[in-house]
Order: sequence, then C-alpha cells, then structure tokens
Amino acid sequence: MTKMLCSLCKKTKNAAALDMNDPLFGTYAGLLRKAGISKHKGALGVCAGCMQAYAKLYRVYQAKSALYLVFAIVVTILYFALTGNVIISLLIGLFLFSLSLFSYCPPLKK
Repeated sequence: MTKMLCSLCKKTKNAAALDMNDPLFGTYAGLLRKAGISKHKGALGVCAGCMQAYAKLYRVYQAKSALYLVFAIVVTILYFALTGNVIISLLIGLFLFSLSLFSYCPPLKK
C-alpha cells in the first residue's frame, strides 16, 4: 500500500490502488484529466478504513451486472422472437445491459 487519494473518503492515506488499466475506469479517468476536471493527478485507491464499504459496492456492482445481463438476454430473445429484427433486438439488449454501469465500481489492481 502506498500513499494515494482514497476514492471513497477523498483523503490521502495508505491505500490499495484501483486498476487504472481497466478499460472503462481508465478511459473515464483519462478523459477527466485531459479535460482538466480531475483534481488528482496520480492513481486512486481505497484506504483500509473504506475497504469494507468498497467491497460491498463491488459486490453490488457484480450482482447488478449479472442480473442486467440475464434480463438483457431474455428481452433480446423475446423481442427477436416477436419481431424477427436482429439489429434492434441486439441494440435493446445492449442498452439494457449498459444500465448496470450506473452502479459501476472499478476493480483493485492485482
């Protein structure tokens, strides 16, 4: 653990680093830095005091992601069976699965 900004409590402490190479989180953080919106210049992490809250957030994200995936697959299959339109069916499924990103929680660096 090294000194870095905790993404939950916003204090600089010894923290476990978040994976900045994650495709979604890395892109988001990079865009914020390039736009000048980001207040931190280094890596983000999760301090020991916030680790329990982070673990809960990460479990919730994983559960919602799996639930939305199943829901998207079912709706896609049903819509395709009713209309026969492959493109619209896939777009609806992709949109439904993307709703899981509202609860996105980036992984810790391994």
